[in-house]
Amino acid sequence: MSTKPWGTPSRKLGADSKHVPKTHGSVGLLVIGLGGANGTTMLAGILANRKKLNWYGPRGEGPIEANYNGCITQLNQKGVHGGVGYKDKVAGLADANYAAVGGWDIRPTKLGDALFEGQILDYDLVKQVREEMNGVPVFKGYYDERFIGTSQHDTATHVLSAEEVPTASEALKCIRADIRYFKWKNGVVGHTTVIWSASVEPNSEFCAPGGGLDTAQDLMKSIEMTEEERGGPLPPSLIYATAAIMEGCSFVNGGSQNTMCEGLADLARQQLGVYCLGTDFKAGQTKFKTAAVEYLRTMGLTPKVIASSNHLGNNDMHNLATGKKASDAKLRVKHNIFAAWEEDIDHKVSIMYTPMINDEKRDFVEYTSLGFLSQHHTMVTYTRASDSVLCVPLMIDAAVWCDYFSRKSWHYENVAKALAYLFKVPEGAAAGVDPGFFRQMQELENQVMAASEAGSKKGASGNATKRSVKFKESKMEEILTEWAIPSGTGIVCAGLACVDMQLISATGNGGEAIETFAGEKSMGGGSVSMACKNLAKLCHIDPLHDDYMQVTPPVVSSIVPLCKAGMDDTGNKLINLLEETGSCGNVDTKFIKNARNRDPSARTGLAVLPIYQDGRRGCFFDAGSNATFSATEMVEMMEDVTANSGETNYGAFLFGYPHLLPKMQGEALAHVFSKARNMMTDGGIMVLDLNGVPETKVQTPFGSMCSASVLKSDPILGPALSHVDILHMNEDELVNLTGVQFEGDEINDKNALSGAASLFLKCGVAVVAITRGKQGCFIKCSNDERFASSKMLPSTWIDQEVSVGASLLPPETEINSNGAGDSFICGLLISAMLRHTGLDMSEEISSPQKTNKPNVDIDSESLEDLVADSVATTKAPTPYSLYMREKYVALKNESTGGDKKSLFSKCHQMWEAESGEIKKMYERRCKEEIETAKTTPNTPTAKDIDPSPIANEEKKTLPKRDLELANQPMNLETAAQFASLIAAKHIDMSTRDDKHLNINKIRDQSTASQDNLLEI
Repeated sequence: MSTKPWGTPSRKLGADSKHVPKTHGSVGLLVIGLGGANGTTMLAGILANRKKLNWYGPRGEGPIEANYNGCITQLNQKGVHGGVGYKDKVAGLADANYAAVGGWDIRPTKLGDALFEGQILDYDLVKQVREEMNGVPVFKGYYDERFIGTSQHDTATHVLSAEEVPTASEALKCIRADIRYFKWKNGVVGHTTVIWSASVEPNSEFCAPGGGLDTAQDLMKSIEMTEEERGGPLPPSLIYATAAIMEGCSFVNGGSQNTMCEGLADLARQQLGVYCLGTDFKAGQTKFKTAAVEYLRTMGLTPKVIASSNHLGNNDMHNLATGKKASDAKLRVKHNIFAAWEEDIDHKVSIMYTPMINDEKRDFVEYTSLGFLSQHHTMVTYTRASDSVLCVPLMIDAAVWCDYFSRKSWHYENVAKALAYLFKVPEGAAAGVDPGFFRQMQELENQVMAASEAGSKKGASGNATKRSVKFKESKMEEILTEWAIPSGTGIVCAGLACVDMQLISATGNGGEAIETFAGEKSMGGGSVSMACKNLAKLCHIDPLHDDYMQVTPPVVSSIVPLCKAGMDDTGNKLINLLEETGSCGNVDTKFIKNARNRDPSARTGLAVLPIYQDGRRGCFFDAGSNATFSATEMVEMMEDVTANSGETNYGAFLFGYPHLLPKMQGEALAHVFSKARNMMTDGGIMVLDLNGVPETKVQTPFGSMCSASVLKSDPILGPALSHVDILHMNEDELVNLTGVQFEGDEINDKNALSGAASLFLKCGVAVVAITRGKQGCFIKCSNDERFASSKMLPSTWIDQEVSVGASLLPPETEINSNGAGDSFICGLLISAMLRHTGLDMSEEISSPQKTNKPNVDIDSESLEDLVADSVATTKAPTPYSLYMREKYVALKNESTGGDKKSLFSKCHQMWEAESGEIKKMYERRCKEEIETAKTTPNTPTAKDIDPSPIANEEKKTLPKRDLELANQPMNLETAAQFASLIAAKHIDMSTRDDKHLNINKIRDQSTASQDNLLEI
């Protein structure tokens, strides 16, 4: 078996600083077999509609205008009774003109040339799109000649080599990397659907019922195996489908093979808004068959024999003609389309390959039924149409419907039934549905309208909670942690947001000369973007494998950004950047999307930031929609969150940058906070983060400051201060607001800080946090009366005041301090929300004794013993803990003097100043200790831990739960250190863009207190 984890793609995404997405990317459409007749016809059709092309037919008819005939998601209702069009019937359907199209193919032919060679569409149209289609890149296909007819072998040269993908596990990584690259390259902000439109594969014994792929774990285990261990190959379609689902995409099986195994469906069900659908598109003759037989049954006749023959000469039929097993898979589907009806229908199908006919299918069907007194009733139909022209509308509709239902978080089973009309044999969750075409269309209508109505009605049938990764207790090991947010409450992040566009290596000093730059890099800017980025990366454990995993448990189950984004490209980019923060899938942007059409002319905020070659930085800021973002709009968005969040509860409201939001200041800001308080569990925690505070115009004598009454009358903040639980600002902003002045004397300045913070406490704020750059932070808290009105705040913080130094970074560390304050307040908020679970992960599992002391006073001897003890605990050693234990003992033995805290602090400073090589050395040592622990007979392993709530008394393998520790918060000093370390990780360029941040490691480094080395 390969030693590499299956979640680690061997190819990394390329960083193209010059890249600008070419489409709006409303939805993503990835096609396996993009160079085939279906893929090229679809791309040509989308381009023709996007460009509004006209052309003439082969006999000079025309001009013909581009249209989406056959795509019911792109057509308006027709006639008096509405017809079947949904475009003007349901709000929110994606526009196919803005779809991003890509995919894979095993042939190297350029797409425009393949369209020309296919001879399907009118030549006058082909020549208008050929050149642009030739420029569309195509990923190399994953190829196994055992799953394709011999006629395809010679042309299969555009494939992933055996060196690139020696195993199915490596193929999975490559395909996942392709999907991520596609989304990034095209700026996709909607849902992406991966469609199998390649040649039909033979059926796989592994995908059949009882074939060993019955659960998601069975599927992943099988992919990790080598072919020898597994006992045979897995079909490429299964690897593509698995990759799609793991990347949060839906998968549609447009072929006839039995890809839709139970394990694949189980994997899809673990994420709301991700669907696995099939099998085999019901495009032409079969669709009419289901309608015709439904007509016969409705007339009271009994269909008994349906005999059909069809012939055509496209590549798919060529593959079937040279692959007996693939042909059998095709006939399996065709013969089973009426299986759900009780009549014993003798359904026979004959397929023939006739090269001259090309893609224009000819189909003859005879229907024989029993009429009155069992007399025979026979009718015949004849169909002639391009197979691809019939199939492409189904592909487009499948992608648009998946996007629509995904944004509604509609249940998997309901979506499978709704889209059963697309397939010859609905399988998976849709197995057994009525095969009648009109019955299926009615089911689609029912589900679409129910989903639409659920947008304004909470708890509608089929509706679900926000889209996020689910963990099935029966499938995955329980995650044990000392610290967690009670009840898994989420956080709402609101306020200013924009896109920061950095111009790399810019030239110029102003003037009218043409200046240059070497590419751009876009990132989320403003309070909302920064908060989402910092909160989304927080997790309870390290990634199970790497950044390509989606199963790392997040600390915050749901993060809802609320800002104003326009319908422009910048708005699409902003939403895309918000969704990409972290990798736990816990940022839900649907409420921003829902609000975009309220002001369609709004221009999304944009900051252009030239980074000059000499190191200077410039800033050109267009506030855009932030300048018009009103309290009314914010409240409407919050009401949408309340109505459409299902069972998700929210425990905190973080609002940023009111000085830069002119429509949300003063009483309007107070109104927003009042409404936010009402939507939170137990009132939640209300946080206000300041930025852009103008310089003070009030002159105060040296050593004095303004009064609390002046702050209460502040036109921007005054009315809102009594609603704020945690207020954050930096030292300069404190000076601008209060007029306080600092002398540079440590004691006097601390007194001045305390006095200035007290002014805000008098205005009704519960906690005032002031960041001071390299000097660290200062936090002051109000009395028990104020804390009583905010139940979620830690009661241990009452009347506390703390000053903590900044976290030290090695001298050579490259630093970017932009957003440091945002990361600090996120860390402080999380520390205020976390509560101890009562599990003592550092205690020996085998020990029967139970301590009643939450705080353990550790002397030098017991600290030295930790090196040996840590191996016998459930809490694995970390590089940091190994280093701290060694250095503490060394300093103690050197008799350098100092109490325990000073020694501990010195050890911590030494660690922060160590080079990367030293830290890597301790990482290796840590891994060695863990491996040693696994082989030690007396050391319990993960398998020894009983995952059930009630531990087996004889095993004594679960960490002890101390009820005195349970629900205890961090004390204020630890919380301040925790927040400072979060900020340090953000400003350090080597860790700034990490997708995961283990809070338990951060917590381990935040345990110094006045009295103990370890405390709550």
